Amino acid sequence: MRISELSKHSGVSTASIKFYLREGLLPAGKQTAPNQADYNDQHVRRLRLIRALIDVGGLSISVARATLATIDHESASAHDTFGAVMHGLDDIDPDDAAPDVARTYDEVREWISTRDWHVDPAAPAPFRLAELVATLRRFDFPIDLNYFDDVADAAEATAWGEVNYARTRPDRASAVEAMAIGTVVIGQAVNEIRRIALEAISFRIQNTGDDSPSVTP
Repeated sequence: MRISELSKHSGVSTASIKFYLREGLLPAGKQTAPNQADYNDQHVRRLRLIRALIDVGGLSISVARATLATIDHESASAHDTFGAVMHGLDDIDPDDAAPDVARTYDEVREWISTRDWHVDPAAPAPFRLAELVATLRRFDFPIDLNYFDDVADAAEATAWGEVNYARTRPDRASAVEAMAIGTVVIGQAVNEIRRIALEAISFRIQNTGDDSPSVTP
């Protein structure tokens, strides 16, 4: 298909397609003339992935490019590739952390250890969690890592489902795509559910005076 047909099938404008081609996010089509190329269903699939990562997940072009490069790296194992996708979604510098963040980072790593979770020392998520907890404490939230035990239990249960689903995909590329989309989009969905719950609970307390949780926190 030509670029105009690719645009129609993918729902992505030709201008955006050309931009993604220039930025290296979308592989080039098969050249059929000096100013013309042919595209296929794999390009449609890649465009949908790009838009999910950027538009829904909020990834920058550079992070999306790195994530897609990981997906395309055929020699890595599934676990190493999944890890690279997770790590590619963020960039951290623990050595430059504020003192309270550094202390909290130690707490986070200890908490992870008590859960018997094996996480690469270079993984960015523990450091980001430390930054968030340290920020809450700066605003006098009475919080420690055990506060997140129930959240961690639920996350572990959903992670089993996500990883097992990804591993059942018919090929490696689609497996890693599933992990990337799951990480970015399901993470966003969980955050939106929490925002909905906050508004709902605020309304209930404001209008009924009922401040007792309907589930055990």
